[in-house]
Order: sequence, then C-alpha cells, then structure tokens
Amino acid sequence: MENNSIDYYDIEKNTLYIRHHDLLTLAKNYHFLQNAWFSLSGNMLSIEEMDSLVMKSSVALQNSICMVQLQKMHQMLSYNKELSLLERFIILLMQVEIDKPLLAEPLVAEEQSDLMVILLLPWLIELARHKEYITPFPQLENCHSFSQWFLTTLSEYTDNTIDISFIMSLLLGGFGIVTPTTAVVRFIASTKNRVNYALIGALCAAGPSHLGACQFVTKRLNALSPHLKRGDIESAMNEYCVTKPYPGFGHPVMSHDIRVDSFFSQCGDTFAPYKTLAKTITAYCGLNANVDYLLGSVLSQRQVNPDIAVLAFFVCRTPTLLSHYRQRFNEHAFGMSSKELREKYKEVPKHWL
Repeated sequence: MENNSIDYYDIEKNTLYIRHHDLLTLAKNYHFLQNAWFSLSGNMLSIEEMDSLVMKSSVALQNSICMVQLQKMHQMLSYNKELSLLERFIILLMQVEIDKPLLAEPLVAEEQSDLMVILLLPWLIELARHKEYITPFPQLENCHSFSQWFLTTLSEYTDNTIDISFIMSLLLGGFGIVTPTTAVVRFIASTKNRVNYALIGALCAAGPSHLGACQFVTKRLNALSPHLKRGDIESAMNEYCVTKPYPGFGHPVMSHDIRVDSFFSQCGDTFAPYKTLAKTITAYCGLNANVDYLLGSVLSQRQVNPDIAVLAFFVCRTPTLLSHYRQRFNEHAFGMSSKELREKYKEVPKHWL
C-alpha cells in the first residue's frame, strides 16, 4: 500500500504495524509516549530519555505564548453557554501553535513541536469540560505522570490503577491512508496549512463509523451499568442489541480485532463484565468486538461522559496523524514536482481522444 511507512494493516497476518513494528508488541513493551515518539521520528527512546524529554517539554510549555493564548480563549468561551464540548475543544485546538523559541534542538524541531501538541491535548479536554474555571497545566515529570493525568482529564473518577498507557498505545493507529481522519490530515498537509488546522479537520472527519463510534458504545454501556454490576449479562445483551447496527462490533477490514483480545487478556479482571458481554453479543450476532468497544468499556467503567469519548480516542490517535501530516507536508503539494506534473498532464488530452 502507498504511504504505509508510518502505519498499515497486513490482512494476511491480521497484524497492525507502526513503522513496520507490530503494534501489539509496542503497546506491551513501551509507554504510549515512547510509541508516540517512535511514530513521529522512527526512533525508540529509552524510558529515561523519554521521561527527560517530557519533563523539559512540560517546563517549556508552562510560560509559552501558546499557553497564554489558550487561557485567554478559555476565558472568552466561558461567556458562551451554547457551545458543545466538542466545539469548545476545537476552538481551543485552533490556538495550539508551538512557537519556535521553545524548540531547543533544530534537528528534531518537528518531533519536539508535535510532542508538545500531544502533551497539551489532555489539558484541552479539561478546559473544554470546565467552562467556569481554568485548571492549571501540570508540570509533567515523566511519561507515567502524563498517562495518569490523561485519565483525570476525562472524568472525576479517582481510581487510577489501570494501565492506560497500554490501552492508549492500542489505539495509536494501524490502517494508514485508508482511514478518513488520516486522509483528511494528509489532504490538508498537501495545501501547506498549519498543523492545528489539519488536526481539526481530522477531528471533524470522525463520525459514527470511525473514531466517533466509541461515543455510542460508551453511551450504551453507561445505560447498561446496573445490569453489568449485578451480573445480568443476558439482560444487558438484549438491551445492547435492541437496534442495529450494534456499535463496537464488526469492522470493515478486520473480522477479528486482535487489539480487543490483547486488551481483555491484560485487563480482563478489571473489565470482566464487559468481556463477558462482548462474548455474549458475539455469540448472538456473529460479530466480534472492535477497538471502539475496547475504549467504550474503559470510559464507561470510569463513568466518562460519552461526549468526551471521541476526544479520548483522538488524543490516542494524534501521534500517527501528526506523523502523516509531516510526511505529506514535506512532499510536493501534488505529490510530484512541477516539472513532473507538467509532463504528466501533457498526455491528458491524448488519452481523452
């Protein structure tokens, strides 16, 4: 497949890859931010190196122009009570532009800039959730502090015992340019537009069949919480499957989503009712649970508002989107030089005839 150097899916092996490395192996062995950096740069840093980079980037962001702009915009948004959470997040995302003085190492300026965008995203969720007051951007000391903070930005749920880094890495990517969000990012990059506009375009491309499906899963699972708590799986299955399509089940490419197996294998004790429900629904309809059900289970267990679900998925997918943006941005606008284009389109009238 064209442009599969960043992420792609091997249908014969039923395996997802990030830069030619098995996604499941990356998720099991490295922190999400290590995998994010690997997606951005092609280099895997040790956890100590990544911790240091996260801390330095966090300190640099504290007093940046971007931070000031975000705080001002949040204050302005507090006067508009009609904006949805998603609309507030998008407006805040429009202010995210990393100023060059923050980037100390010119040779990796793009990767550093993109890492800072990733570090800011959970804060944007928190700002979008809280209309009336500004929660401070934390001084992140390491990778672990980032992933645990990400959990707290989604809801007030206080149990942080799950390994969210592993789950975030499972959502990192894997299907390359065939996915709508990636296609939009690459198209906008080809116009040489700014990275925040490309990310906004990708977020707007998320719908019930892509990225946004986890919102419907979360909503349905939230409604079934009483059934799941008392272990009434049969009743939960009947409620879940009351209308088609069943969100979180089936996939246009993967008949069996290996990310779900990996998730329940590692986190099955914590999410036992969701695992049992998934197996029951599969037995009923023949469709396997997909990654939207995976994330919906996590968010429902943590009592997250379904409107936040697409933003949670978006944060996890952003490193791959940024990688595609950089790759496409650094190429010719039409994928060819002007000379090559002119030669190609000289032949167009002849073909018409």
